[in-house]
Amino acid sequence: MIESSEWQRIGDVPVDTGRLVLVDPMNLNDASHHEDELLDQEAPESMTYELVTNEHGVAVVLVLSTGLGDGLYPVEARFEEAEGAVRIAEIRVRFLPHPVIGYELPR
Repeated sequence: MIESSEWQRIGDVPVDTGRLVLVDPMNLNDASHHEDELLDQEAPESMTYELVTNEHGVAVVLVLSTGLGDGLYPVEARFEEAEGAVRIAEIRVRFLPHPVIGYELPR
């Protein structure tokens, strides 16, 4: 049995709209129904998020504003053993400091 791992970089996610969407592929249609209204909005000036619900009122899509807008953001994962296999236990996307600008919001 392995202990939980440290965070490991597994890739990058490109962002051109200042927003990132977290959705199960089964619910892509629900996300695409809101695509026009999300793209028509100005980029948010602060860290915000919105839950998009389906026709039953169940939240199926999470739309996040990213750190300082567009960029190529690193994605990291932490792994654990579960049910006899090593699996992703958590993921995180680092929005700040911005990968190019390097600016970090004051604490």
